[in-house]
Amino acid sequence: MSATRQFGTIRKLPSGRFQARYSHLGKQVGAKDTFATKTDARRWLSNIETDLARGDHFDESAGRVRFGAYALRWLEERALRPRTREMYESQLRKWILPTFEMVTLNDVVTRDVRSWRAGLLQTHLAENSVAKIYRLFRTIMETAVEDGLIRANPVKLKGAAKEKIHLRPEVTFKDVVRLAEVVEPQFSALVWAAATSGLRFGELTALRRSDVDPETGQLRVLRSLAFVKGVGPVFGPPKTESGERMVSLDSTTLEILRRHMNTFTEPAADALVFRSVKGCPLLNRYFHPSWTRAKRKADVNPEIRFHDLRHLAGTTAASAGASTKEIMARLGHSTPDASLRYLKATEARDAEIAAGMGDRIARELA
Repeated sequence: MSATRQFGTIRKLPSGRFQARYSHLGKQVGAKDTFATKTDARRWLSNIETDLARGDHFDESAGRVRFGAYALRWLEERALRPRTREMYESQLRKWILPTFEMVTLNDVVTRDVRSWRAGLLQTHLAENSVAKIYRLFRTIMETAVEDGLIRANPVKLKGAAKEKIHLRPEVTFKDVVRLAEVVEPQFSALVWAAATSGLRFGELTALRRSDVDPETGQLRVLRSLAFVKGVGPVFGPPKTESGERMVSLDSTTLEILRRHMNTFTEPAADALVFRSVKGCPLLNRYFHPSWTRAKRKADVNPEIRFHDLRHLAGTTAASAGASTKEIMARLGHSTPDASLRYLKATEARDAEIAAGMGDRIARELA
């Protein structure tokens, strides 16, 4: 009777520990670590053999890719907006790579992730900034799981990805009226449109004359304006996938926007609706001084950000009867449960929401 052929090989090292290897798909695969006893090495090989028989085999050697190389390739292969790419690369190089660049993917363990995050929290970074950096790390490692390089994502600290909600100063439409009155005339409609349409600053400043339908009162949001370091002003897609949308304006805002376009917007179809004082694309860096002066002249809370006008638009839409999905579609929010399919279902309802918002604004200002 012939002896049963054993799976894999075990070799005793000069250190006294044992190394286990096996052949798979024409290549030799070794255990990530050595073993204290030959029995431990044999047990590991037995588990691998069982996994192969079940079809559950996982090649641990696949994860011997250094995190830094994998993360930079991940960034290069992603379809990202220029500003998002710039932000991710900055977060990666400044806060993640210094700790994990030379670590192989399968050597990234949760306890080290916990220590790394604790270190970030002890820096000058705000807790919400740490949450954003953590989410980037988690997403990269989740892709490594999808690529079959590691079994499970070690970046899994409970609650670490969640940002705290900070209460923002309350903005009213009386504030909006005062701000629109004292800001430079070419920015008055910008302030009002932000407070009623809910468009982001970059979405508003990317609008062209052809994106405004004066008959239906709808804005077509197809792109966003951003500043990219080393490049300058760049027009790209909206912030989220569901950012491309049609947004209906209430009658008051539509009339304000019509007057603005008649006075400040060039007649060409591709002319920007909102421009800087010098006629250039309106970046936030150019508008911010005007916004600061307007808040001071209007005697409103100096902590109010331009982005808070978008929040006002959202809460006003909610109070006008919009559902959660309708608000998401109107503001261009994107979540796992929200997609462009909501847009088609809410365009007709969006006009009703705008009308309801107009009535509510008129009552507040009366």
